[in-house]
Amino acid sequence: KRQNIMNAMVVLIYVIIILVAIMLRILFASIMNGVAIKKGQAEAHAFPIVFFFGIMGCLYVVALPDLVIREQNEDILAALIEMKERR
Repeated sequence: KRQNIMNAMVVLIYVIIILVAIMLRILFASIMNGVAIKKGQAEAHAFPIVFFFGIMGCLYVVALPDLVIREQNEDILAALIEMKERR
């Protein structure tokens, strides 16, 4: 009987570890999805990539180009060209 209790406790500990690992993956995937959206990459599917691939998915999101800054730079360049043409 004591052995059954010990086995049940071990199984419970494993279940808790797995649940914590899943919760951490959901947390990191949510954070990295927010980062991708701030970079203007709403269609990057960052949440499932980070959830399933872990740290490699995080590196993928970090490596995504920042479309917001790119668009701002293009606007600045267009304004500078327009100012130069006015002269």
